[in-house]
Amino acid sequence: MPKQRQTIRSEAPWCVVAIFFTVALLASSCSSEQAVVVPPASAEQVTQLDSAQGAALIDSSKKVLVIDARPQGAYMGGHLVGAQSIDSTDAAAWEFRTTELEKALPTVVYCSTSACSKIASAKLLSAGFTQVYDLGGIADWDPSQLSVDKPR
Repeated sequence: MPKQRQTIRSEAPWCVVAIFFTVALLASSCSSEQAVVVPPASAEQVTQLDSAQGAALIDSSKKVLVIDARPQGAYMGGHLVGAQSIDSTDAAAWEFRTTELEKALPTVVYCSTSACSKIASAKLLSAGFTQVYDLGGIADWDPSQLSVDKPR
């Protein structure tokens, strides 16, 4: 009898290992979430982002500058949490506000329809910002990935 108990005990760790790997395999195959890949930025060109990539970059553990390039009134109507309002159409304010920012940080720019974000992104790149991302316009975002914080 004692030998039979030893056999059962020696097989138990293999059963636990087999069960663990089966559960891990099932859990990984059931996951519908795909990892979002943020393209690397270049000091020579603006990098386009979609809403999923923008959310991944903004939510990453890195420090990221987020610039809302719309006029102040549009910004007050709703913006990304943590975004700075720097109106790209006000040349003096744009120059003053952007010279104070860290040019080496990843910098995400957006507007309402992507027209002014393209211009603002190009201005940042020419001013020496090294990681410029154009998130386009709020109208183009998937609201489940990037939501606008609206004032109450």
